[in-house]
Amino acid sequence: MRILVTGLLVAPALVLFSTQAGAAKPQAGKVKQITHPVWNLALDGSRVAYMTKDRGVAVWNVATGKTTVIKGTYPRKGSSFGGGIGTGEVAIAGRRVALITRFVTGNSQQTQEHLYTATLGGTAHALGKTTNHFTNPQDGQPDGGLSAGTWVAGAVGSGKTLAVSTWSSREGIASHRRLSLVTPTGLRTIVTGPGAIVAGSANDGHIAVFRSTIAWPADDVSPATATPTVGIYSSSGSLLHEVALDSGAREIALSGKELVVLTETRPVPGSLVATLQVYDWATGALMHVWPVALGRSGGGGLAVHGRFAALEGAARLRLIDLTTGKDVSLAPASVSPPALGSRGLVYAVDSRKSGKLVFVPSGKLSALVG
Repeated sequence: MRILVTGLLVAPALVLFSTQAGAAKPQAGKVKQITHPVWNLALDGSRVAYMTKDRGVAVWNVATGKTTVIKGTYPRKGSSFGGGIGTGEVAIAGRRVALITRFVTGNSQQTQEHLYTATLGGTAHALGKTTNHFTNPQDGQPDGGLSAGTWVAGAVGSGKTLAVSTWSSREGIASHRRLSLVTPTGLRTIVTGPGAIVAGSANDGHIAVFRSTIAWPADDVSPATATPTVGIYSSSGSLLHEVALDSGAREIALSGKELVVLTETRPVPGSLVATLQVYDWATGALMHVWPVALGRSGGGGLAVHGRFAALEGAARLRLIDLTTGKDVSLAPASVSPPALGSRGLVYAVDSRKSGKLVFVPSGKLSALVG
């Protein structure tokens, strides 16, 4: 999604720069070299699941240095247009992995998705049917129409919980909406209806669902959701709380009792104001609003754990202290989102033909933000 070069290397230094306090001291970390650029990654405990540009999927244990390749013929199985543009999602919970391969082709952005699961040391196998959706062009604009078909997105994982959202759409209106747990043998639906899409984050047995078309894996899906909300569910499907968001909400991440929301607004053409809004999801109270320096193009790939948030800007990966708002520039931006966990931060650095994963322990992150 194959040959993966495994092994653990010690980087001499990771030079990190603060946008607010000048250059930070070099910080030691761990680096894993990979033969293909990284497209997506996820972290749970010491295990980092990652998907490369060739749709190879593996798990790197930052504590032991061991890498386990997810076996199987999953990347192109059943794809009728595997030569199209490919993307994907990956999630990890303990020793279990969920992954979505996604192929897009043509002016109609016809898209096929395949959902798979695997246990470390095992072989990936497909769950459910292959999805197929497309965009109906309007006025000759392929990206300005209404999307229709079947969808799977929002693969999230943490601890013992792996979850994903599935739905159908016709002229941009969703139906057959389900939030399901990913089990070793199939999907187990826990939520149905409007609140079920799209899973955005999982933490400590809780699942946050971002109820907005912004979360759909397609460009300019219409109609846009003007008043997005987030529903926090237990792993059994009980709705624990709902949080109303601003119309500028773009991404969400869950950590403990905190819900962090990336918002983007454009007061005038050519400008962008980005913030991280920190909520107590148990009460819905907005606790902090921190500005983030993302540039005119915005950002994405929000990851949160404890006091830290990591976010890909247009040019740089940023680390934000959610208790003070301090914003630190870490590394060049990547197409892959960063991942944060109890042990620290993992992010990707890619060249045209290869990539690497960088692990920065939590203690180093604390030193960076003071």
